[in-house]
Formats: sequence, structure tokens, C-alpha cells
Amino acid sequence: MRTRHNTYPGGLAWIIFFLLYKVMRYRYTEVIQNLSRSFPEKSYGEIKRIATDFYRHFSRLFVEIPLLMTMPRKQASRRLVLHNAALIEQYLAQGRPVIMMLGHYGNWECMSLLPALWHYPVYAVFKPLRNRFFDRLMQKIRSRFGLRLLAMEDAPRHLLQRKPPPGVYIFIADQSPPQRKHVVDFLHQPTPVITGTERLAKAVDAVVVYAVIHKKGGQWEMSFSLITDKAATAAPFEITRIFNTRLEKDICQCPAYWLWTHRRWKKNLRS
Repeated sequence: MRTRHNTYPGGLAWIIFFLLYKVMRYRYTEVIQNLSRSFPEKSYGEIKRIATDFYRHFSRLFVEIPLLMTMPRKQASRRLVLHNAALIEQYLAQGRPVIMMLGHYGNWECMSLLPALWHYPVYAVFKPLRNRFFDRLMQKIRSRFGLRLLAMEDAPRHLLQRKPPPGVYIFIADQSPPQRKHVVDFLHQPTPVITGTERLAKAVDAVVVYAVIHKKGGQWEMSFSLITDKAATAAPFEITRIFNTRLEKDICQCPAYWLWTHRRWKKNLRS
């Protein structure tokens, strides 16, 4: 199982790592608790090593994401390599909407580069940030290469129109739901999960794909796999189950890439 990165953060990323991990101890308690509960078979030493690797990765994101504001389009398109993109392109060519589900894994902000690689419209469903300044900043970064942003409350109306236009609709689907409606076993813990993405997919009979982003050298690699091309007839919660199973597998392969600072388990559901 991969848990260590080959390189230590350099330059500005190292400074951010030092401040977040060594000085501020940013959400360190939450990270250790989340890791310990997710990997009960690991020793405390192993948990600490994964936590350190996570903060190294997290620090790099603080450098990489702002670069998307200034990076030339040609250079940006080389930073993201797509694998199995033909899977999606064949359905788009048929005029079908494609819902892409991914988690806070790797550098999920690379999704903003997809319009530079596809001529089809690419939408991202997002939850506005509470801080207006950072919300405007992130919208500017995400839309720079043509990514079309849909606020979470506007996505159903857009997709449920008479005939949704062919395009890719990106949902980061590992967030906590506002209410505990459906629970799955995820990383050894009962976990409330979002089901709205599945409901929308079934309503418009969308093609649903899973996407995962890994780092290789100076590039990010995005891979796609089919969840279903018959969403309307999928069994209840089957799309949600497959998504969480695949995300869990990727997290176990390289735990440092997931967003462990996220308060994913706000309540102990076993109690």
C-alpha cells in the first residue's frame, strides 16, 4: 500500500507545510482521529506518517491551485492527462448528459482544466463559500478555462429541464449531507452520504462515471470508469454505493491524497 511521497515539499510549499503542520497544527486532532478510525489496523506510528504525508500533499495544493489563475492555457492543458476519456466522449457524441462523480482526492481543482481538453461544455456543481472574497476568488480560478459553474441549488433546475444539453456535470460527492438520510459503511465507519447526485442521474437517465486524480511527476492524471449508463433503471442507492466503494479503494491505496481535515464524521453514528 502506498502511503509515502517520494519528494518533500520544496520552496513555498515547504513553508506552508511548516506553518500548517509544525506551527499551527491545523486541524491536527481531527486528522489523527479520522485516520485512526479509518485504519484501525494501523499502529500510531503509521497513522502519524500518513498524517505527515497528507500535510505535505495539502501544502502543495496551496501552491498549485493559485497557479491556475496565471498559468497559460497551453501549459495548463499539459498539466492534466486524461485516461479513458473516450468512455465519456462516446456518450457525449450521442447527445447524452454525463454526470461525473469524484471525491476530495488528489487535486480535485484540476477539474477546471477539462474545458481546455474537451470541446463539450463542462459544468461543475459547487457550494458557495461563506466568505465572499474567497468565494469570488475560487469562482474566478475555476472558470478561467471555461468551466461553467452551477450553484448547488441551481443544478436540479438546470438538469431537469425538458432536455438537458449534452455535457459533463461534475459533482464532488463525498461531502456530508445536510440531513442523515442514507448511511453506508465507509472506511470502517457508518457514514451519511449525499444521494442527490443519484436522484438527478436517475431523473434524466444520465450516464454516470467515476473520476479519480493521481499525481505522476509534475502532472496530474485523471482516470474515468463507468458506474452506469442506465441510471434510470439502477437499483436504489446502487450508484451511491459504487461511488463510495471506488473512492474508498483509492483512499486505501494512497491515504495521503484524501482531505482528512474535512469533518466528515461530525457525529458518532454508532452511539
